[in-house]
Amino acid sequence: MRLLEGRLINVSNRLPVEIKFRAGHPRLNPSAGGLASALDSIWRHHHGLWIGWAGAVDSETAATLLQKAARGRSYGLKAVPLTQQEVSKFYSGFANEIIWPLFHDMPSRCDFDPEYWEFYQRVNRKFAQAAMETTTSKDLIWAHDYHLMLMGRYLREAGCTARVGFFLHIPFPAPDIFEKLPWRKTILRSLLQYHLLGFQTERDRYNFLTCLERIVPEASWAREDSHNIVVLDG
Repeated sequence: MRLLEGRLINVSNRLPVEIKFRAGHPRLNPSAGGLASALDSIWRHHHGLWIGWAGAVDSETAATLLQKAARGRSYGLKAVPLTQQEVSKFYSGFANEIIWPLFHDMPSRCDFDPEYWEFYQRVNRKFAQAAMETTTSKDLIWAHDYHLMLMGRYLREAGCTARVGFFLHIPFPAPDIFEKLPWRKTILRSLLQYHLLGFQTERDRYNFLTCLERIVPEASWAREDSHNIVVLDG
């Protein structure tokens, strides 16, 4: 009996390949992202689709080159087009100047620029739209890391009927650190829109549940075997 009737849809900030220009011509290169490189070795054994950013190139060029890159893989590749401003504000800004230092217990290094938050929402919505364009109810969507914590919310709002999971590949901070984030409640409630959440360690899971207790009191949970079942009211 197959546990998954449809495809496995992998969504991460970067694809395992990146399009860069050399001598004025677009060329495919292995992605510099550590997560994309690590997942690529696993994903080669699964049929499905990988969605992510492929570099600063137009959609038509990206589609042509990614189709070529997918020939040596068992999965397809789909690019999410981002402008240079979106990359700067979403990736370099919100992800790397707010979430990365905060989640590593370095709040003094954070730049809580409200504009970063606006672009973080915008880009997460773009990723959700890209997934909706190619996903059926039988597929399983697996979103990765702190870049895409809002994507589950936008998938639900768009009427997604597929199962959706999320894995955080960095630590989840304790409440006294997480509470410094101005958009903490929105992020927590958005994470609860995923059917399944995965964390690296038991401590990370404990920190997440403790943050829920303090910041989202309308959420309740119960222990079932080795899992926590969370229900969000309202």
